[in-house]
Amino acid sequence: MLDYSNVQGCYNYLKSVGGIAYIDTRGGISMEGSTMDTFYGGVFKKIDGYRLFQETENGLLQYKVVEIPTNADEILLMENKEKIREFLDAGGILLSFTQNYLEWLPGNSLYQASATPIKDRMVVACGHEITDGVREYDMNYRCGVKGFFNRGFFKAPKDASVILQDSDGECVAYIDDITTKGLILSTAGADLIGFGLGESSTAKRLGVNLLLWLEKTMKEREIA
Repeated sequence: MLDYSNVQGCYNYLKSVGGIAYIDTRGGISMEGSTMDTFYGGVFKKIDGYRLFQETENGLLQYKVVEIPTNADEILLMENKEKIREFLDAGGILLSFTQNYLEWLPGNSLYQASATPIKDRMVVACGHEITDGVREYDMNYRCGVKGFFNRGFFKAPKDASVILQDSDGECVAYIDDITTKGLILSTAGADLIGFGLGESSTAKRLGVNLLLWLEKTMKEREIA
């Protein structure tokens, strides 16, 4: 079991290195005061994706960690894939929770919807610390309803570490530090940060575990 005694120290560290840039392409509601903002201690900084990519210089390069949420505009990402690659080759860390219907993410093989009915399909953990202490039921059900967490898969890049798969053995999430000089954590539409925030279950640990892993990884990679 992970040590949660210094979670606040983890949040403070992540904020000290610039926080996590949350690339927003929907607009509207501010993150300030939201459940996500409160639960994670202000670690995430909501950035207007359209303004960011309109900048002459590559705006991604001012951040060390970037999150692409599940609802991101993949046409925008596709149009700016060179900037994303430049960010990664500069040593950046990218957390991608969108499905990947277009070829914007280096190494990714694109999303495939599972043919297995939701009632029969399960997402299962592969022993990585990000899923430490998270019950399989809590990853698959929210308020007793199944299918919110993930409905598809993709093939992991060669030598990537698979951290989630489905009951058919297909990759749902992987970590790739081979394809670029940076690090990619990519899921086939499974939101590791926000999924568990709506109810009291072990799914809440997904996001906390991820940030604890991120802190450790950044320190190991001497990203500061």
